[in-house]
Amino acid sequence: MTQPPQLPPPSPFPAQRNHANATAAMVLGIIGLTLVPGVGIIAWVLGAKALEEIDAHPEAGWTNRDHAKVGKITGIVGTIYVIALVLFICCYLGFFFSLLGLSSTS
Repeated sequence: MTQPPQLPPPSPFPAQRNHANATAAMVLGIIGLTLVPGVGIIAWVLGAKALEEIDAHPEAGWTNRDHAKVGKITGIVGTIYVIALVLFICCYLGFFFSLLGLSSTS
């Protein structure tokens, strides 16, 4: 009589898996810095939520906490970049229109 094959013992470590929002935050943060400046706020929010979930449930075995952190940081930098860009454009246009107004009244 043949014996069934023996199964290996279960691993003492929990199964490790990737948090989808952490990776999405990192990708959106990089896209927000390079291609589409307005996406930074989404990366910031997703990265912050992913960090909260990863820290709240360490038994879940999430492996990509660093992706969430990078996504949050690049989201913050991208958001600051967008705000600075909008302020610069507003000041530039305000200066330009004030010059037009001064030249037309002379």
